[in-house]
Amino acid sequence: MIRTEIIGSNVIRITAPDKLERADFEHLAPVADDLIKKFGTLRLLIDATSLKGWKNVAALQHHAAFVKSHQRKVDRIAVILAHDWQRWLVAAVKVFLHPEVRVYKENEESEALKWILNGS
Repeated sequence: MIRTEIIGSNVIRITAPDKLERADFEHLAPVADDLIKKFGTLRLLIDATSLKGWKNVAALQHHAAFVKSHQRKVDRIAVILAHDWQRWLVAAVKVFLHPEVRVYKENEESEALKWILNGS
């Protein structure tokens, strides 16, 4: 199951499991929506170092639907990655995303956290 932790006024740290499931986005949406209601925008720190993919097509569809419905309210996304295929995927999809997206290696978590919280 996806884990969420509020680490700043409008910042969620998301820790992805090895396989994303449909229920993960049903869990994430209300957390994100609550912060958007309070602050107008959202920032995400995503730890995808354990992520190996999606459990099934339904999980991928719910992931895409979550991104589509929330991206205009997200200012920044910092993604911590462990695999080359994840870098390629982020590079391909960030062309279509509203928020600024930065990618970090596993050993660069402190830099990711600094950027997502402070912008520097």
